[in-house]
Amino acid sequence: MLSHRRCIRGDHIRVRNQRSCRSGYSEDVSFGRAAIGVALVCGVLATDCGGNGRERARVSASPLPHRGALSRANVLLVTIDTLRRDRVGAYGSERGLTPTVDSIAAAGVRFSHAYSHVPMTLPAHTSILTGLLPPHHHVRTNGTFRLDDRVPTLATLLKGAGYRTGAFIGAFVLDARFGLNRGFDDYDDRYPQQPAATSFTFVRRPAAEVTRSAEEWILSSRPGADARPWFAWLHFYDPHAPYDAPPEFRTGRSSYDAAVAYADAELGGFLGRLRRAGALDRTLIVLTSDHGESLGDHGESTHGLFAYESTLAIPLILTGPSISTAVVDAPVAHVDIVPTILDMTGIDAPAALDGRSLGAADAGRAIYFEALDANLTRGWAPLTGVVRRPWKYIDLPVPELYDLDRDPAEARNLAVTNRSTAEQLSAALSRFDVPESSGGERRDQPERRLGVDAENRLRALGYVSGSARSHRRTYTVRDDPKNLVALNERFNSAVGAFNDGRAQPALQALVAIVADRPDFLTARTSAATIMLTQGRARAAVELLNGAPATERDAPELLAKLGVALRESGDLAGAAHALETAIHGGDANPDLLNDLAVVYARLGRESDARELFQSMLMHAPNAAGTWYNLGLLELDHQHAAAAAEAFRRAVAADPGYGDAWVALGASLVKTDAPAAVDAWRRAERLRPRDYDLLFNLGMTLAAGERPGDAAPYLQRFVNEAPRDRYAVDLPRVRSTLARIR
Repeated sequence: MLSHRRCIRGDHIRVRNQRSCRSGYSEDVSFGRAAIGVALVCGVLATDCGGNGRERARVSASPLPHRGALSRANVLLVTIDTLRRDRVGAYGSERGLTPTVDSIAAAGVRFSHAYSHVPMTLPAHTSILTGLLPPHHHVRTNGTFRLDDRVPTLATLLKGAGYRTGAFIGAFVLDARFGLNRGFDDYDDRYPQQPAATSFTFVRRPAAEVTRSAEEWILSSRPGADARPWFAWLHFYDPHAPYDAPPEFRTGRSSYDAAVAYADAELGGFLGRLRRAGALDRTLIVLTSDHGESLGDHGESTHGLFAYESTLAIPLILTGPSISTAVVDAPVAHVDIVPTILDMTGIDAPAALDGRSLGAADAGRAIYFEALDANLTRGWAPLTGVVRRPWKYIDLPVPELYDLDRDPAEARNLAVTNRSTAEQLSAALSRFDVPESSGGERRDQPERRLGVDAENRLRALGYVSGSARSHRRTYTVRDDPKNLVALNERFNSAVGAFNDGRAQPALQALVAIVADRPDFLTARTSAATIMLTQGRARAAVELLNGAPATERDAPELLAKLGVALRESGDLAGAAHALETAIHGGDANPDLLNDLAVVYARLGRESDARELFQSMLMHAPNAAGTWYNLGLLELDHQHAAAAAEAFRRAVAADPGYGDAWVALGASLVKTDAPAAVDAWRRAERLRPRDYDLLFNLGMTLAAGERPGDAAPYLQRFVNEAPRDRYAVDLPRVRSTLARIR
């Protein structure tokens, strides 16, 4: 998020913007999705390890209890982002990373062949919470899709059955703005604002903060006060790159393993505290991951490009009252979680679900998967496939077929030597109503959905959101991700360089990638992002306009072009580009924010306000949006409305320094003590903000206790840059002499 500070003029209130006084709006930047991983080569294990040394029954069908056996039971869903199945002790790991997960497995049912449908966080979690495959819920990758408001979710169904519902989210990738918050009484996505475009990673918060919020929410209900059962979803993001675990977990471990161990330890502490409080006495626990991590397997450092077992195979464990201990060998998948929970709690499931209750696992089942991020963001061939144990088929220009029992590392492609099996699985794939991917003509991108409410609001502003690009193209071996993995890793390395503070080498690397592969859309927009952080808006516009003709109507490119045009001063062009991106179906919430900021600069106050309010309807904890709405109200002399918006911003993120500063500015004329309080809070967050010190000190000096201003004004005199504050320093010295 690029944060610009607002210029506030008054008798003694001055808030300067080092870059420009044209805008103080918080400007979110869409980043690339990949990051550098740890180059470890690890096979995916499927051996039995119960976690407590006991021999456990292996069965082909699930020993789950009958329908309604857990009626009115609490439901705890835990998703550990990017957790490789082979790092879990219950699945055979001897690294000792997951004692908590292992203990859960030892007390319940472990599914040895569980699969994600897509190795990306947002679409995988959408399948987990809807019971639908990606072609049916229409969320295909991170950042640019939003779940349609008409799709039922586990939260809406449980809430309709009388449950309290709460979600506790670890990273912006699952922000409420992407649509998974529906049905939750409390969707806690309160992570800190990113103050500047310092990295291409999603804003996150550690597992300890997730569990703290979830524990408080769960224990807030006591028998007699609110006897309803509860549904809580906890999302831990820690094993996702850049794997930032506390130091005590790092000794003797890779950074990825340390992050896994940290998430497991936090989960263990959380469950222990709930158990001691009696909050788990009648609770169904479902634990899974959204996908794994390649860590160098098949040349991929992270995830999203391929769909090999490293990223597609997931842990899936259930435990609770009446659930026996067993290992189920039948293949299962994310879409089975919703119907299973509904079946066990006795709640009717929607008829259109793609999943089935895990109590009816089928050993001969074909499970669909896809990895379309490279297609959507790079223009490479789309990857789809099916698993029908022991076979896995991947449909690409160079098709792949693996015998997972004999070749768990997927090193021997049998598509040519075993054509009959490949053809059978290709036919099974075609029954999932997805287009073939092995060449020929096809749609370049699947349909995108912005959401009914958002579409209606945009239509009220004079335009209608449509679908994504629908031109057709032919994919060849040149577009197969297997032949582009080295280029993908060059991109990851460039992203990592920027994340490490090496902007210029990162930019040079991205420009070189674009030269080698002009249709690598994300490399082009990422290079433009870096240019924007360097104040080179015109260069960013030129780079974006240089995209191949086949890519110029891509919503992601137009969204970035709109930001670049805005920063270059072409507000009309920016509005047109951003509106066209929305027409194209880009549902990234940052796009609406960017358009609202442009409308505000164009003087289209009501249009800007309506867009900000539309975003807040979907994401009431979006501190940056509240901040921008407050600035809009302040610009138009609506001080009370501005103050309320800034209060909402700091309530969502108490560490949001800009919002505390702006809150003080909105109150200073009507409630100076409250303004001082806001600025004192801001000063603790931003001790070297000399405009803030000036405002705070001068306001206190004019109040009933002028002596309180002395520490702030003295610091201003001692520390403020002499060149920038040459006019202010004499006045501050004079004020200091007076109040002393």
